Amino acid sequence: MKVSLSQMAVVDAVARHGSFSRAARELHIGQPVVSRTVALVERLLEATLFTRTTRAVELTDAGRAYLAVARSVLAAAERGQRQWDGYLAGENGEVVVAALPSVAATVLPTAVRRFTDGHPGRSVTVLDVPSAEAVTMVESGTADLAVCDADRAARLDGPYDTAELATDTLVAVLPPDGRLADRPEVTWAELSREPFVALQPGSSVRSLTDSGFATAGTAPRALVTARGVATVAGLVAARIGVSAVPRTVLPLLGFQDVTVRPLTEPTVIRRICLLGRTPATPAARIFREEVATAFAERSFRP
Repeated sequence: MKVSLSQMAVVDAVARHGSFSRAARELHIGQPVVSRTVALVERLLEATLFTRTTRAVELTDAGRAYLAVARSVLAAAERGQRQWDGYLAGENGEVVVAALPSVAATVLPTAVRRFTDGHPGRSVTVLDVPSAEAVTMVESGTADLAVCDADRAARLDGPYDTAELATDTLVAVLPPDGRLADRPEVTWAELSREPFVALQPGSSVRSLTDSGFATAGTAPRALVTARGVATVAGLVAARIGVSAVPRTVLPLLGFQDVTVRPLTEPTVIRRICLLGRTPATPAARIFREEVATAFAERSFRP
């Protein structure tokens, strides 16, 4: 049988007060309980911790040595309890979120700031990845949350929570002096008559642009493929061709000289959702709320 934390606390109280009765009052237990507890601890340790006289209770050399150990254990237990309480309250913990690059750069910073401000025990790792990779990371447990295409998340089976955050429309990205730049809006059929700068196959934006052309019953006259949105913008600005991207991606185009127009016939809409495993950690639950609030505060117009 080992000495318990509660028994150590009794020894500590007796040592601080030099009295069984005062220790009992502090601990809200009877004095006989204190006496029996100290006697039991001494038997377990095979050592005398206190000398008892009619006037005082004093530590022995063994008592002083054990008290140092007991106080160290009690302090560590208190720290551990505070850490656990903080975890349960969501005050401590790391959240890993895999997000579409456009969202990671525009909406998530607000959620991260609110989640971490004034809470040194919280941390966030943001991974800007394509939608398919974000979903896979949640599925494998690499990420707690994913901000991804709702259609991609809907294919999952298992213990997941999903919540739609926003809808996003595709817009045409054009050279500023191109023949389509003066149009108030552009159709997919008109885009198809120009060389088209597309993102690489497998990306969520590429799937959307392929769907737009297919629904319009057409295909690009020529195709140039790039890996990132910034590269797409650079190629369009260099008059290599035209492109189409979700509206939320526009902040990632940087300072490239391009013209943006509504894209119709059809209007292609991307639904953005928040995907997470269940049960979620307390910190992840709080961060989910911050992400939802950040999206609600932004304007996403179809």
